Amino acid sequence: MDDIDFAILEHLTQNSRTHSTEIANDLGLATSTVHKRIEKLQSNGIVRQFTVLVDPVSVGLNVTTYIGLRIEQNKRINVINKLKNINDILEIYELLEPYDLLLKVRTYDIHSLKENVLHILNNIDGVIESNSLLTTKCHKEKTCVLSKK
Repeated sequence: MDDIDFAILEHLTQNSRTHSTEIANDLGLATSTVHKRIEKLQSNGIVRQFTVLVDPVSVGLNVTTYIGLRIEQNKRINVINKLKNINDILEIYELLEPYDLLLKVRTYDIHSLKENVLHILNNIDGVIESNSLLTTKCHKEKTCVLSKK
């Protein structure tokens, strides 16, 4: 990745709908150059997807929960693969302590949290313990945004 790629990423992380022509004009490049570089950033896995950040409460996803899991280490891959298939789990992180994994979960209500996530977690072979932290209000949430160094 060079400075041009980074500049293109700066534009896209601010607004992924920014057209290649606008980015090209801002950077003094040809639109085709920007378009090709964006395609290369995608094919190299640097840009994983273009998405929309939705206000979860506006669409009824009122409960955001962080769940710490302690797992059997010899079953780590199996547990992670099963967690990836649970739709309400948005993010999965490996930790050093106090848990082995940290999950970010978003559900409609406490009932759906219990039915769609917690009951499933309790039945995954290799999960030793889970502890939930229910949030009450989000004050800041955003995706990775790049800016000039």
